[in-house]
Amino acid sequence: MTSSFNGAMVDSEALVGKVLVGRYRIETLRSDPNAAIKVYEADDLRHNKKVSVRLMTTASLIDREAGLHDESSAVSSYKESMQQLFAMNHPTLVCIDDWGDTVLEGVRHAFNVTQFYGQGTLREFLDRGRRLSPSQALVVGIDVCRALHHAHQNGFVHGDVRPANLIFGDDARVRLTGLGTKRWASAEQMSIEQAKYAAPEIGLGSAPNAQTDIYSLALTLLESITGEVPFVGESVAITLSNRVEKLLPVSADMGPIAAPIERAGRPLAEERGTAIELGQALAQIADKMSRPLPIDTIVPKKFEDVITRPHPIVNVAEKTESEIVEPVVVDEPEPQIVVESPRTRRRLRRVFAGAGVGALLIVGIVAFQALTKKSFVVPSLTGVAEAEARNSIATFDWEIVIRAERTNDVEFGFVIRTDPEAGASLKQGDAIVMYVSEGAPLGVLFDVTGESREAATKKLTDQGLTVSASDEASDAVPVGNVISWSVAKQPTLVAGDEVLQGTLINLVVSSGPALRSVPLLVGMKLEDATATALELGLVLGVTPDSYSPDVAIGLIGAQSPPPGQFVPKGSTIVYSISLGPDLVELPNIVGINFIDAEKRLVAAGFIVGEVSGRKSYRMKSASVKGVAVKNGDMVPRGSAIDMVFP
Repeated sequence: MTSSFNGAMVDSEALVGKVLVGRYRIETLRSDPNAAIKVYEADDLRHNKKVSVRLMTTASLIDREAGLHDESSAVSSYKESMQQLFAMNHPTLVCIDDWGDTVLEGVRHAFNVTQFYGQGTLREFLDRGRRLSPSQALVVGIDVCRALHHAHQNGFVHGDVRPANLIFGDDARVRLTGLGTKRWASAEQMSIEQAKYAAPEIGLGSAPNAQTDIYSLALTLLESITGEVPFVGESVAITLSNRVEKLLPVSADMGPIAAPIERAGRPLAEERGTAIELGQALAQIADKMSRPLPIDTIVPKKFEDVITRPHPIVNVAEKTESEIVEPVVVDEPEPQIVVESPRTRRRLRRVFAGAGVGALLIVGIVAFQALTKKSFVVPSLTGVAEAEARNSIATFDWEIVIRAERTNDVEFGFVIRTDPEAGASLKQGDAIVMYVSEGAPLGVLFDVTGESREAATKKLTDQGLTVSASDEASDAVPVGNVISWSVAKQPTLVAGDEVLQGTLINLVVSSGPALRSVPLLVGMKLEDATATALELGLVLGVTPDSYSPDVAIGLIGAQSPPPGQFVPKGSTIVYSISLGPDLVELPNIVGINFIDAEKRLVAAGFIVGEVSGRKSYRMKSASVKGVAVKNGDMVPRGSAIDMVFP
């Protein structure tokens, strides 16, 4: 099938068999062939494994409103986004493994590569007429909330949460995909499928944010249970307008999950809460709901309850042979016979005599239960994936408690250690704590405004962060101190927030006051010149009044430094008030020869101007700038005297 995006004709099927950058061979189209972003199943020839490849034309990345006016800038922005996503490992996100751009069928494409999940999307599951139970939807909702919370904390908004972007892995856990692949679409640009899950404010021109993602998740969960998406019309505009000021029709028949979905789908964004708040609300109602059954039509393995509470018992008969961990039963020691002294026996008889029969009965039951519980040896779970670890000990009837820790030594989502450690024995009903890696440690953002460049850099690098500094003039901040700071690609983060180690922090450091261009003050009144200088942070300094042939008396006739020169703030401009022209009596030059006239002019402070006629004769007349002058006239000193000879 051929489709057009931004003028480029692309044959989706023609790309099958092509090899990207000499490594990824495209095999099967997995997405809508008319979609702008096409998802292919591909072979990683280097590592001999299946991967997912997302392809889009580089022309489709152009966004003039975002300042991306050409393919070069659009591709550069796309690669920067992929780099940031690459650092965002999380077990509920489909993480980026590779990215780049290449030319296919004469058209330049951008691409990214992720792990291949072959169990299908929630969209495919629903399209087969299947539905999730409220308990299954609860587990899916918690996983997506974890993914969204992690994305939002790192400055990313998904903008397109829907069943097609929720994909199942072999462990039956859902992952959120599509993050950062393409910028959000406005109401005018989105498809009807995208509009089905869009928040009402999108139709009013608002950009997606954390709360619009929550609304989309509410619709997704509602559809997964009921099979229907409310307020869907014949067009994007009708669909979005239908949702304005309307609550989602959430039935109480869904049980406890109805309340969290209803709140997440409120028409006002500020009433929906955050991803972490929705996840906590779902977790709090987990013990009021039945245990989720496996989604066996999607995945062959067990769909486990991910709520951190006493873990449900897994029927051994339901597990495959490879999944079963043989329990190691610990032999209980024979009870020891204690010989009591007569005094001890008498004291015990008095105690029991004062106790009620009911209390004795409870003590007896508890003691019996303790004696009849089986014990099992804790297996070594260090370095095992969390889901696999849960399954391996599910038959032991232990209470499983998950505690997250950050470490550089254990991969994200894998067990660091257990408490008690491997080799210890636990009875049925006892608790085992699994410490699961949340990835590399985080760095804390500090407000370094006003600190020296050196102190700020040390404080941030001690947190494992990367620092870049640029200089900027400042009248208020001393030289070498930080004017402002921000997190690269995450400008909304503030002091106290946590970011991945290695995140780039941009510092703006003061280079001192900005230089001022000296204004032209000559010819201005003193009060006007003073106001001009004050506005620029400059100071005026007076010198004795002086003559000025071109400036009227009382105005500023001279200044230093001259106009246009750059000086620091607080610099002084020296000025003098004009006394007007310096008038000098014109000597007797008319009627004498040129040589004598020249001598008299120079001696009086004049210069010789244009001379016409024969200089050997007596001067006939004189003038200044075309105005005739005669002997004894008062003429400005330094004037050029033009002379006419016969």
